Amino acid sequence: MKPYLDLPGPWLVAHRGGSRLAPENTLAAFDVAARLGADAFELDVRLTREGALVVFHDEDTRRVTGAPGRVRDRSLAALKALDAGFAFTPDGGRTFPFRGRGVAVPTLREVLDAHPATRVNVEVKDVEPEAAEALVRVVREAGAVERVCLGSFDDAQGERIRALLPQACHFIPEQAGTAHVLASRCGADPASCPAGWDVADLPLRTESGIEVADATTVAWFHARGLAVFVWTVDEEADMRAVLAAGADGVMTDRPDLLARVLGR
Repeated sequence: MKPYLDLPGPWLVAHRGGSRLAPENTLAAFDVAARLGADAFELDVRLTREGALVVFHDEDTRRVTGAPGRVRDRSLAALKALDAGFAFTPDGGRTFPFRGRGVAVPTLREVLDAHPATRVNVEVKDVEPEAAEALVRVVREAGAVERVCLGSFDDAQGERIRALLPQACHFIPEQAGTAHVLASRCGADPASCPAGWDVADLPLRTESGIEVADATTVAWFHARGLAVFVWTVDEEADMRAVLAAGADGVMTDRPDLLARVLGR
C-alpha cells in the first residue's frame, strides 16, 4: 500500500476544496475544508504560459473569474491579477461575498505549503509532457511525494506521470477505469483490464443517470487492490449510499454536510 492510502476510511475529500462553501480551487476553499476536518483535497492543475502549475479547473478563466481567456495563454502574474472569487455565490446569484476581496488563483506549491499535513488528489488537465514533468517537479520540491495521489483522465498522460514518479500514489485514468467498470458488470476476465494503479476515482453516476459507484463496482476494484473514491457527491442520501457501498472516501463540494454524515 502506498503511504498516501495509509489512513483509515472513509475519507472526507473536499472536491476543489469544497466549491459550495468558498471559491473553488482557492486557498480560501482549502482553508475552510481543513477547518472542517477534510482528510484530503481534490484539485485540478494547469500550466501557465511560462510553465508554472496553477490550481484551476477550466481551460478558460471566464466562468470563475469573469475574464475570458485561456489559462495557458496567460502568465502567472496575469492569472494572479484575476479575481478568483468573482463568480462564487452561495445563494443563486443574490450575493457574491468573495468578489473583490483579493482571492487569487494559487499555485500547486502554495496549496501544498499552506497545508503540509493534508493529502491531495491532483488531476492534471493538460496532456502535454511538460505538464507531467512540472507536476512531478513541484511535488518533489515540496517534499509531498507520499501525500499526493496523481493522475489525469487522459490515459497517456496518466501513464506518463506514473512512469515519472512511480513511488507516488496514482489514480486510474478514464479509459482504463471504464474497462474495469464494464468488466465488473459483465464478468470479464480481470486479467484483460489495465493493472498497476492504486486508486479508482469514480463518478457517482453517468450523465445519463446510470449508477457507477455501486457495491458491485467497489468490490471489483477492492478485489484488485484499488481504493475507491467517488465524486461529486453533494446530497446526503447519495453520501450514505456511497458509504454503504463500501467506498473508501467521498469527494464532495459540501464538506460541511459530509462531516455531519460521518459523525464528525
